Amino acid sequence: MTSPPINEREFASLINEHFRIINKVSYFYASEKLPYDDLRQEIYVNIWLGLKQFRGDSKISTWIYRVAVNSALMAIRSLKPRIETIPMDFSILDISSEIDDMQKENLQQLYSLINRLEEIEKAIILLWLDEYSYDEIADTLGLKRNTVAIKIHRIKNKLSKSL
Repeated sequence: MTSPPINEREFASLINEHFRIINKVSYFYASEKLPYDDLRQEIYVNIWLGLKQFRGDSKISTWIYRVAVNSALMAIRSLKPRIETIPMDFSILDISSEIDDMQKENLQQLYSLINRLEEIEKAIILLWLDEYSYDEIADTLGLKRNTVAIKIHRIKNKLSKSL
């Protein structure tokens, strides 16, 4: 395990290395009341402030995912009442130029459906799509492994019914 960065240069390098995680969480949790840039900034601050507590029990990317999702969930909770999400601008996502238009359209439809999920469902399915194991998802979100397995099954059913 690498030790957490201790200065601004190392922090900037860490953020640069894991910017996709932070951006993805920010895109999916941003709303009219919780702008993307504000949420992303909040995540950066929480990563910086939390680095001294990082013990290396998990990969740094897993820890960053946890901080990002928890930051988003805390920000949402502070915006009482419940926030409605706004449509994403899919042109800003990193959709590979190697896939055809039909695949891009399907991917955009999937992202749109994910955007309608409850906050914890969104966190679970994004981690699962990034190929995190059930154990890693459970650890990242502070859930039990069986809870994650059941929720993933239910989320898949919900998404397939929406297609």
